[in-house]
Amino acid sequence: MNYKTAVALTLSSTLFLGACSFDLSPTSDTKEVITESEQGKEVQAVVSPAIDTTDSYYRTVLPFRPSVARGMTQKRVSSRLELDEIETGLMRHSTQFFDPEKYYYQEGQLLEADQIAKWLLRKGKAGDGVSDPEGLNPAYTSGKSYKEKNQKSPMILSHILEQDYMLEEDKKLELGGTSIALVLNSEYVFQDENYGPTYTVKLDEKKVVAEGKRMANDLVKKMRKTQGMKTTPIHVALYLQEKEGSPVSGHYLSSAFIGRGNQISANDWKNYDERYYYYPSARATNDVRDDAAKFDLFKDRLEDYFPNYTGMMGEGFYQEDELKKLEMKIPVQFYGKAELVAFVQYVTYLLENRWEYNRNIPTTITVTNLNGDTEAMLFLDPDTKKPIVKIR
Repeated sequence: MNYKTAVALTLSSTLFLGACSFDLSPTSDTKEVITESEQGKEVQAVVSPAIDTTDSYYRTVLPFRPSVARGMTQKRVSSRLELDEIETGLMRHSTQFFDPEKYYYQEGQLLEADQIAKWLLRKGKAGDGVSDPEGLNPAYTSGKSYKEKNQKSPMILSHILEQDYMLEEDKKLELGGTSIALVLNSEYVFQDENYGPTYTVKLDEKKVVAEGKRMANDLVKKMRKTQGMKTTPIHVALYLQEKEGSPVSGHYLSSAFIGRGNQISANDWKNYDERYYYYPSARATNDVRDDAAKFDLFKDRLEDYFPNYTGMMGEGFYQEDELKKLEMKIPVQFYGKAELVAFVQYVTYLLENRWEYNRNIPTTITVTNLNGDTEAMLFLDPDTKKPIVKIR
């Protein structure tokens, strides 16, 4: 099997890691290097070995150093789905500029939480709790009441995420580049004063993108004033969150690489056509009808076989209108191990003999009990002739 280079202990799926192992002995492909500690002293570190997964990530630096803004992302992002895609999607787009064969991943160490918090405020005078001269979000433009002001001037920037990419030179790790994600709202949800009603303002995507690019340029200028980032190559990406409660995550809209430059020109931006679809859903039926029909056919075949089957759900990742990755989750009530084995054998049979999707699409099928606990996983990789099956 031709697996790709992989990374990061904390960002890989728990279930994938369950099927992988790390060997940090001298005979493994680890590297001993020198890096700088939080106190500014040189310390011994290890670059993790590559692990086998169906995704392509970076190798990471051990011991793991959490982001200096750790915990902030979870508070600013609407769901775990969004968080996963923001992090791994930024890694995916960073590979265009920071070669995984040369660069190693490290969580952001330069942008402090209090600095990011200021940048996320509205542009304006400090003191009202929502504005700051350093703020990147739009200032209030009009409106008498709190409700009117927020409806006419919605907040667009939700969060800023930093990822650092390290280079090894003479057994020492140095910062080789930084990727920044600007997480943008597709809708702005706010509560009126004095614990009043909650309102939702739907945002126009074109206006959000325009504001995102403006804020990205302002952010680059601020980053160039930050210690350690004055000449660091910078990659900036715009991410659009889905509305609250969505069963799928948002997606990256565009990104720009400015190297050691100080501003982003219009020609620097590269647009992305990528999106997640949830099966079954009206959006999937309308936009990717053929793939939605294949999902329904697979679901019907499961229903014909197993009486305790309670439905299934899926998620497809598309780039340029082409399905690139497929994940399915099948919850079933099992009354014994024999039932589980029989069910998994039947799913394997369908994958081998009655699979309607293109076999070159990496596919993961997770079988769970009704409590959500994983009972089995099946992997279909383009380089495998038969599905890889893992039963708990």
